[in-house]
Amino acid sequence: MKVKDIIVKKRIRKDLGNLSLLKNSIEKYGLLSPLVVNTKGVLIAGERRLTVIKELGWEEVTVVIKDISYKEALAIEIDENITRKDFETIELAQGLQKKHKLNRNIFLKIGDFFKELWNKILKNGIKK
Repeated sequence: MKVKDIIVKKRIRKDLGNLSLLKNSIEKYGLLSPLVVNTKGVLIAGERRLTVIKELGWEEVTVVIKDISYKEALAIEIDENITRKDFETIELAQGLQKKHKLNRNIFLKIGDFFKELWNKILKNGIKK
């Protein structure tokens, strides 16, 4: 759907919070969860994602279209924001540790590749 065609009406959430982490994630991985709109293009779920997508200059975005009443749309907006569960401190720490280890391993492999390449160049020279 064209981003400019998505209509944002009065929402329950007033403070979108810091969007920088979400923006970094969408820049790096793309949109992992589509926005939800009704059949008239009114946003039901995903205001923070939509705000970031606009900041990034996207012209189109993946949406799920729901043919639902205003009452159901309100219930979805509320449920989406209260049913998710943040990581516990220990879960977050363990996840970040795994991510760090993964990144470290990737850089070590890249380093090993260039070290091997350099040794081949030193041994054999560069052939034209």
